[in-house]
Amino acid sequence: MGSFDARRWTPYAAVWLPLLIYVWTAAGHGYWLDSAEFTAAAIQLDISHPPGHPLFALWSKPFTWLPIGSLPFRVAVGQSVAAAVALWFVYRALRREGVYVALAGTWLLAGCYGFWFQAVRAEVYALQAMLVCIAFERVTAWAHDRSYTRALYGACFALGLGLANHHFIAVLALPVLAWPAYDAWKQHGPRPVALCFALGALGLSTYVYLPLRALAQPPMNLGDPQTLQRLWWVISAQVYARRIGSGAVQPLGERFADLGVILYEQLGIVLVFVVLGGYALLRVRARWPLASLWWLAALISLCGRAWLNEVRANPDVLGYMIPGFLALVAMAAHGVTALSFGRTRWTVVLPVLALGSFWLHADASLHDFVATDAFDDARRRALPPGSVVILTTPDTVFRHWEGEAVEQLRADVVLMPLPFLGYGGDQVDDPYWFAGALEADEVRALARDRPVFVELDSSTALSLYPHVAPSGLLYRVDGHADSALAEPRASDPETCKQVLWTQYVRALYFASRGDRERALVASRHGLRCAPAARELRALNDALLGWNDRPLDLRAFLVGQNGL
Repeated sequence: MGSFDARRWTPYAAVWLPLLIYVWTAAGHGYWLDSAEFTAAAIQLDISHPPGHPLFALWSKPFTWLPIGSLPFRVAVGQSVAAAVALWFVYRALRREGVYVALAGTWLLAGCYGFWFQAVRAEVYALQAMLVCIAFERVTAWAHDRSYTRALYGACFALGLGLANHHFIAVLALPVLAWPAYDAWKQHGPRPVALCFALGALGLSTYVYLPLRALAQPPMNLGDPQTLQRLWWVISAQVYARRIGSGAVQPLGERFADLGVILYEQLGIVLVFVVLGGYALLRVRARWPLASLWWLAALISLCGRAWLNEVRANPDVLGYMIPGFLALVAMAAHGVTALSFGRTRWTVVLPVLALGSFWLHADASLHDFVATDAFDDARRRALPPGSVVILTTPDTVFRHWEGEAVEQLRADVVLMPLPFLGYGGDQVDDPYWFAGALEADEVRALARDRPVFVELDSSTALSLYPHVAPSGLLYRVDGHADSALAEPRASDPETCKQVLWTQYVRALYFASRGDRERALVASRHGLRCAPAARELRALNDALLGWNDRPLDLRAFLVGQNGL
């Protein structure tokens, strides 16, 4: 029998075990946030919100043809595969530190909540992680052999594709190419640098998909980028360039404090090895190219996202930070190898310890997630024939688009997605568009001809309160209240946010009608899900102290009095 060779099996273990876990824990139902929108984009090759994310749609479409599970599950599996490919390149980037250290680092990253959660739902972050990991692995190849200029070509092409998937993350990764590009210029002149730009532009050319697809008027066509002006509006994502940096609501110091909490939650005691490895890389001049890669990636990715705006309690933020998590894991691997005593004996246990990260972050699993299905029943499937549905939050609009892409069940329902009025596409017939707000007279006039349902919010819909009645999770215009809303159950943080918002608006509605008892019931349901919710606690306290005088609801509306 031949001797056991770890170098032969560790690369496969690094990839296949996480992939099996990801596929097993992938969401069988569409998730909250943007997942529903991206599922629709994958199924129908739609154009999603700016910057359009064309690469995601093109990558995910073939997975919808797989004969396994539901369509949302297939799209999620596409992200599981992208995450597994990313881990393959993570292993390759770390293998010079030893196969067991590389395996441990790969599994450590794979089991982080911030990485795992991106691999089990329809989102752009696992695909972006794959492209960034390819680029970083190519830069490590250059760092170990600085005459190997051709390694930069793969890195530039990968980041060019990354610009066509999530350009902000790709832009934050670009500085790691500065030293390699300068080195290539010194050694070989401008030709390799020009080729790098050409390959990056080739990846970026994926954006050509947007105007070509817009010509076909897909069902979800956000931004309608048929002209150069509209195309630039979509790609630049200028609609989101508000309240960022110094203009963000949360103070910068708090954002960086939250960043520290996130890093501890993701890596825990491993941060000690991160500090040791980062120092070890800087001590040895020959390793400065590697040090520049990992230090730049960590600082720019993590601090750049914290500078942008709030990072607290948002799983999408963790997707932005994956390049930084990778850099910290790489520095931790260098920290382990810096401990020279008995290295060959004790590093074999590192992969076992790293597997513990899957156990610690098992809440990333969406294997049993079904909460969105119950909400879809009330908001779409159970509607009367020919209904008009006016939706005011992006999440709910995305759920409707995904549901129709998957089921094609309610073609009779006219959707009016108010959050996307200024996005340039003709999502509904012109007579049903309003001027960005819910005008009571126009809505009631529409309700004379067909059933009209509204998703109330806490800012623009106050004038509608006297003219609507609760109907499931929506409100019917000039209708009669149905049976009392059952208390929704929250199975995860994002579902809890949905329940909290629903009950907050429900409490406002009943308070506006003078029904103190039912308003208190709604507020208590919401507080049971989120006891620390500031606005709902204030509303509940006001309801408890309510006397015969009318309750001034303006203090509890978004945009009023600082709320």
